[in-house]
Amino acid sequence: MKSEEMNPVEKKALMGLSLIYATRMFGLFIVLPVLSLYAKKLPGADPVWLGLALGGYGLTQALLQVPFGTLSDRIGRKPVIVIGLLIFAAGSIIAAMAHSIGVLLVGRLLQGSGAVASVITALMADLTREEVRTRAMAGIGMSIGLAFAVGMIVGPIVAAHYDVGALFWMTGVLSLLAILILYVIVPNPPAHVKNTMGLSVKDLGKVLSNPSLIRLDFSVFILHASLTSVFVAFPILLSRFIPEKNLWHVYLPVILSGLFLMVPGMIYAEKKKKLKKMFLFSIALIVVSFVVFLFGYHSKAGLITGLTIFFIGFNLLEPIMPSIMTRFAKHKTRGTSSGVFSMSQFMGAFAGGLSGGILVSLSEKTLFGGLLLLSLFWFFYARGLTDPNHLEVFEENVVVDPSRITPLVLTLDGMKGVVDCRYFEGTGVLWVKYLSSAMTREEVAGHVESARHSSTGANV
Repeated sequence: MKSEEMNPVEKKALMGLSLIYATRMFGLFIVLPVLSLYAKKLPGADPVWLGLALGGYGLTQALLQVPFGTLSDRIGRKPVIVIGLLIFAAGSIIAAMAHSIGVLLVGRLLQGSGAVASVITALMADLTREEVRTRAMAGIGMSIGLAFAVGMIVGPIVAAHYDVGALFWMTGVLSLLAILILYVIVPNPPAHVKNTMGLSVKDLGKVLSNPSLIRLDFSVFILHASLTSVFVAFPILLSRFIPEKNLWHVYLPVILSGLFLMVPGMIYAEKKKKLKKMFLFSIALIVVSFVVFLFGYHSKAGLITGLTIFFIGFNLLEPIMPSIMTRFAKHKTRGTSSGVFSMSQFMGAFAGGLSGGILVSLSEKTLFGGLLLLSLFWFFYARGLTDPNHLEVFEENVVVDPSRITPLVLTLDGMKGVVDCRYFEGTGVLWVKYLSSAMTREEVAGHVESARHSSTGANV
């Protein structure tokens, strides 16, 4: 039985990548609670422009996640991460120097062009074993949550004393710091990971046609669209009851409550094999939060209660979804699968900012009513996700002529119920990931034996 404790390489990877993710996401989260209040003072600002400025980075993030993920499959994860962080820093500088809402939007779009979220997720998957990956993703989720909590506190305080530009200068410096962390702390992935096969049109088609991956892509789209939409309106609504400089008094306990419940929730889901149930429960919390918002947005208590419930669900979903995604993604297209997932996430942020600005210009009831209907559809659609706890791994030492390895793997990989298949030439181990709900271990062994003879044409 494989150890369920993280080894030293996995611990270093978790620490380093969590820091990189946290510093980068802090730069995006820090403006979330303040742009709709402070950027509206810039020339040309209106609800729609504010929504675009808030979620605009998501558009370029979405467009470039797949190319960056695919590029990392070809040339390696670390060089691509460095490129993305430098682009992000350049966008932060432009946004910091903006004197109009249009220039601010340009800076946000350039920030989004440093689209390395998928590459970081893929690198974490490269450096961790599957049995500890949920815990690793939970660690990244915790770092994102902490970055979110700190951003919610620091953003309003800094913006109240200086301006939004100071926030962007901070993000530019932090992105450069992340490059140092990448090379000082994060281990290098094994050579066979860095030199994975390049993406083909056929591979991309498989990623985009996988039902489980599509449901997760849709889920992360809706989650981040909801997040951005809420924060187009929420700070303005809450400022009716609380001074702008004191908004962090609300954000801090709300965010911490979600973080506090995330850890036991993830432990329960992992240990009790309840990932799908926790996934659906978290979506149900998002639905409930919009019910509270719809009927309570006109009161301080309703706003705070709705936000608290929303962030409990949000903080549970953040580590669960990428963990499930990496389980269903094939090894050779892991970077591309992560790219599509992250593309969906950031396209959601863009769509949420744009639609949130349009809907709130009509009325707050229209905004929260629309989000409620969308989240209800999301819940029922997500119920069709294949339970990731049905995934099992079959390993066996198999001696195969090198020229017959590819036919063997392709034969097994194409079988119904097989999620992924790899052959390790150094150890001679054939590795098959399959759905226990579709086949038994004995059936997998029989398929392996049959595929061996089919690929070789003779006993080996």
